[in-house]
Amino acid sequence: MITQDQLLQVKELASLFFTIEQISLLTRIDNEFLKREITFGNGELNEAYWTGKLEREKELRKELFGFAKEGSPQALDQVIIHLEEMNESEK
Repeated sequence: MITQDQLLQVKELASLFFTIEQISLLTRIDNEFLKREITFGNGELNEAYWTGKLEREKELRKELFGFAKEGSPQALDQVIIHLEEMNESEK
């Protein structure tokens, strides 16, 4: 059984881009179970992982857009890549 504390840890560690194996070790959740839940699950553990990861990615992308607006060519290139990925996912 996964505790609320473990769910919070998974969310936090995912937001810091720890690997699934590292999260497993730090939270004492079985590695294979964690992988299965993240890959195929739709419960609280899956949600904690993806919410943590995507919320952090959202913050980083906001910063990236700011750099692109300020004229950073590397940031602009990366924004274009994200836009192309988004367009591809809509097909």
